[in-house]
Amino acid sequence: MILLAGFFVVAVGAVSGKFFILQISGYEYWKGKALAQQMQIVQTQPDRGDIFVQDKDGGLHAVAVIKRLFDISVNPSKLVGSPADHARILADMLSLSYADVLQKLSKQNDPYEALARGVSQATAETLAAKKIQGLTIQERKARYYPLGSFASHVIGFVGSDAAGNLSGQYGVELKYDDVLRGAGPTQQNIQALVEKGSFLGAHDLYLENGAVLILTIDPNIQAEAERDLRDEAQKWNAKGGNVIVLDSKTGAIRAFANYPAFDLNAYGKVKDLSIFLNSGTSLRYEPGSVFKPFTLAAGLTQGSITPDTQYFDSGVIRIGNNVIHNAGNSAPNKWISMALFLQRSYNLGAVFIERTIGNAYFSDFLVKTLHFEDKTNVDLPQEINSSFANLKAKDAVDIDFATAAFGQGIAVTPIKLIQMFSAFTNHGIVMQPYIVDAIKRADGSVQATIPKQLGQMISSSVVDKEVPLLESVVSGERGSGMLARIAGYRIAGKTGTGDIANENGTGYTNRVNHTFVGFGPVTDPRFVILTRLEEPQGVRYAETTAVPLFKKIMKFALEYYGIPPDAQISPTP
Repeated sequence: MILLAGFFVVAVGAVSGKFFILQISGYEYWKGKALAQQMQIVQTQPDRGDIFVQDKDGGLHAVAVIKRLFDISVNPSKLVGSPADHARILADMLSLSYADVLQKLSKQNDPYEALARGVSQATAETLAAKKIQGLTIQERKARYYPLGSFASHVIGFVGSDAAGNLSGQYGVELKYDDVLRGAGPTQQNIQALVEKGSFLGAHDLYLENGAVLILTIDPNIQAEAERDLRDEAQKWNAKGGNVIVLDSKTGAIRAFANYPAFDLNAYGKVKDLSIFLNSGTSLRYEPGSVFKPFTLAAGLTQGSITPDTQYFDSGVIRIGNNVIHNAGNSAPNKWISMALFLQRSYNLGAVFIERTIGNAYFSDFLVKTLHFEDKTNVDLPQEINSSFANLKAKDAVDIDFATAAFGQGIAVTPIKLIQMFSAFTNHGIVMQPYIVDAIKRADGSVQATIPKQLGQMISSSVVDKEVPLLESVVSGERGSGMLARIAGYRIAGKTGTGDIANENGTGYTNRVNHTFVGFGPVTDPRFVILTRLEEPQGVRYAETTAVPLFKKIMKFALEYYGIPPDAQISPTP
């Protein structure tokens, strides 16, 4: 009895000591071990939300999804049978070098050798059926872009953050990262469950998958814009370019194409990281004559200029120690109307308007009335401001304002330029451009984007006076935009050939940017389109490059949407 009692005393003491170590002295250590186990068995990463574009009929097309991929590895020490036989099977199915696979499989004391990453589900299932001992097939989820380079700058891509979670990089993947990634249990949730020692807190561990994004991008217009932009850029060996197609009534972006694009599924192969930046929102450039409609709008708004105003154009004007010429040194030496000034894009016409209304009024109209320096706040990341700093500087002189009148010495982003130009299509009302049409959350709720008016920035009476002049740029006998004519439709717009400044800030190079912004049908505008080519080679003016590019895309959009004709205008042969 004494021995038996002694045994129980010792046993109870030992168990009590163990409990003391587990629960008190070693509490932090063992809690960490338990937490680590829980972290291994609880799925903590929700599925990232898909991204869709939609056609004119509301049909959805996936452009970003989660795809099941499989990583293949082998433990050579556990292989049963001939390594050569296994190597032939694996090399054939994984499209690998037989010699390389055999070398890995022949390392009999090696516990791990990686063979392939990102294998398809079909291949993984076939491999699993082979039942090769020592072969490990590990599933993982990865972002996949079914259309490759389609809308690459709009969509962006994802990488992995420090915790191993998918994290948006560029495009809407970045802008809407918090929405797309969803919500999972926190470490505190799991720790609470471990500490309670029960599943009383399990309801806090649910996963909420990421929301689905439906973009305003129309896949057919986007594809047409990308194809035409690529062809035109390659034709003229241009450094880059943009096409933006806006719904003029709502601000919805139907296409946003940049050149060069990149394959979203192979972004790691891109060596020049600047290609990832969306030049439509993150690049400022001097637009040139495409800016002249805003100078004219300033004159019409002040009232000192009317559509019937004329000025005498000798082809050259001296301001201080500086001399300004018309493009190509054109010297009409006659009285020029406002319509002909826009059609032929005479620089001296813009200078005449600016000097008539005065520097202060001109600057205030651009910066304070039109808010040209404000961002558009389009729902894309990394947008920068346009810059009119030289007009606000204390040492600004007359030549600064004169050159700004024809779009030099100031810098705008393509997205800001088209946003402000769209005021001519919408009775002077400026809309906020947007790229996400709706967000569908995991709980079934839908958050639709409501078009947002930013204000009446140009009076409707001024728009009514100026739109016929912009239309004459296309329809006029000598209009610089005549190659934008589309049979049956009234089209309006403006060309721009902007000189590119020297990098040291002194003077200009012989390189140029070509831009055309136009809209149609004039009777009831549906689309406003910007086309831009950066540094095209072997051609001087935008009427040869950006204008034909505009026509292709506008013609496609009008026909695709079935927009009825509003006139009979013969296209240029």
